[in-house]
Amino acid sequence: MNQVLDRTLRVTALALIAVVLSGNPAGADSQLSDQKMERFLLKAEVTRIHMVVSATTNPMAVDLERKGETRRAAFKYGQGERPDPGNVEYQGAEQPSLDSYKHEVAAYRLDRALDMNMVPVAVIRNVKTEGALVEWISDAYTEKELRDDGNYPSDPQRLDQQRAVMDLFDALILNVNRKEVEKLITPSDWKLHLIDHSRGFRTSSELPESFLTQPTSLPKSMLKNLEKLEKDSMEILLGEFLSAAQIDTMLARRDKILAKIEVDREQYGTDTIFQD
Repeated sequence: MNQVLDRTLRVTALALIAVVLSGNPAGADSQLSDQKMERFLLKAEVTRIHMVVSATTNPMAVDLERKGETRRAAFKYGQGERPDPGNVEYQGAEQPSLDSYKHEVAAYRLDRALDMNMVPVAVIRNVKTEGALVEWISDAYTEKELRDDGNYPSDPQRLDQQRAVMDLFDALILNVNRKEVEKLITPSDWKLHLIDHSRGFRTSSELPESFLTQPTSLPKSMLKNLEKLEKDSMEILLGEFLSAAQIDTMLARRDKILAKIEVDREQYGTDTIFQD
């Protein structure tokens, strides 16, 4: 267990690379918050463990307590090749893909490198077995739950823009067929939170057809952060969670995404593609 903790603390220090990659000084405040959450997830005492029956990949819910502070986290564990039947969003979905708890941490780290701040904090920790302990987003609902309660955003465009960023991120990590329960919204700020990435990071350089057939939409800063992703920095930031093939194919998809953005800019115009 000490080896797992030491390894994760080392990766926590490396997470500062995300702020450098994003080139956004304002990201320092959110990084400090991330580090506090990481420390809590790593050091808090586990007080209760129970299953989450409504989730897609059967995680456990873990109640934590440290210095009088109590929180809940999701715990994803286990990894192996698993089929993904019935997935029509991606041509290669009929082939088994690696389902790994390590992908949760990789998605979190990559999210911060892109300065998205949509993926919850995740760390590696041993809770009876090694797995990923993921920040629990409280007071969050699916869009259907909000609609059923008659709750609609005052600025629908903001939510649409976040969905477009989500689609680009899912194309980058090849996380296909994201389900409704994996897209959570906090109605207090109408922020979109993306969970459950254990089946992402497939080793194909091809992009999902659903992404290719729609114009891209993203902040200018995200384009700059995509351009900054390089193999050396990704190996430092993600190498403990992804294989070399996963990193290489992710960067190959990044190149295709950048090419698509340029084509979309010519076809639809800069003002349509960029959100700011």
